[in-house]
Amino acid sequence: MVTNAVRMTMVVMMLATLLTASLSACGKKADTPVKTNEQVKAEQDAATKATRENAVYGEQLKALDKAKATAAATEDAAKKTEDALKKAEEGK
Repeated sequence: MVTNAVRMTMVVMMLATLLTASLSACGKKADTPVKTNEQVKAEQDAATKATRENAVYGEQLKALDKAKATAAATEDAAKKTEDALKKAEEGK
């Protein structure tokens, strides 16, 4: 007759064996092909294009691009104005 202590010991040993097997399987590296920089860049470009064509996110990204362009133009105009003011003050 098998007692409860023996059953518990067997269950613990089985769980330990399964845990060890699963951890050893996690440590093995799969034979994955190494990607070149060109392949990675192509995948990123494809993902970017797909995101920009997305109905939900595409409009938001276009608005963000427009805001960035506006901010850059404003910054350039402010710099030109500042340069013009400096020249005007130097001419006095």
